[in-house]
Amino acid sequence: MHIGSGFLSPTVWGAAAAVSGAALAAALATAGRRLDDRKVPLMGVMGAFVFAAQMVNFPILPGTSGHLGGGFLLGVLLGAPLGIIVMASILVVQSLVFQDGGVEALGANILVMGIIPCLLGTILRVLWQKRQRPSGWLDLAAVVGGVAAVLAGATVVILLLWRSGALPAKIGLWEAMAVMDSVHLAIGVVEGAVSALVVRFVMATRREAVLGTLPAAAGACAKEASA
Repeated sequence: MHIGSGFLSPTVWGAAAAVSGAALAAALATAGRRLDDRKVPLMGVMGAFVFAAQMVNFPILPGTSGHLGGGFLLGVLLGAPLGIIVMASILVVQSLVFQDGGVEALGANILVMGIIPCLLGTILRVLWQKRQRPSGWLDLAAVVGGVAAVLAGATVVILLLWRSGALPAKIGLWEAMAVMDSVHLAIGVVEGAVSALVVRFVMATRREAVLGTLPAAAGACAKEASA
């Protein structure tokens, strides 16, 4: 889903950069209140996991391939502010070191792969905070959320390309959106399934690092559930 150099008009990539810059500034301003000794290692581990996951491509249709995004997962486990910071760091390295995604399109890539999915992931994070035990419907919510995050990002990519006049000739907005979303639907299903598995595992083993210290009663319930 990385947007390369030369696809976005200056007006579009400038607007996307302004939005992403404002979101990143807000995330950095609030990060200090969210960080503790347990969050920093989790940020590093999840950042490395997402970076590695994005390097693994798999075939979708003849001549096309996809990779996991990871922004939704970061939003669930870290919250939107820290998730956006981690994803922005990943995308900066990919753009400057690996030439994966254009430098001028960096703001747009942060928007579609970082800000949007991290905000959606935070919704599931709130649901986990209200529940002390894992459940099947939370797993289902993770799958659905992963799909929604990928499709939302793919749809915004098409809108940015359309506004820049970069869609292929004779292909309209709705046709391009249908093709893009149908391809990324398969990616979204994989992303949702992986997100559900990783969230379930991390919540079972390091819930306090994700959500903070549990109240005494909640901690007792968690111990009973893991027993």
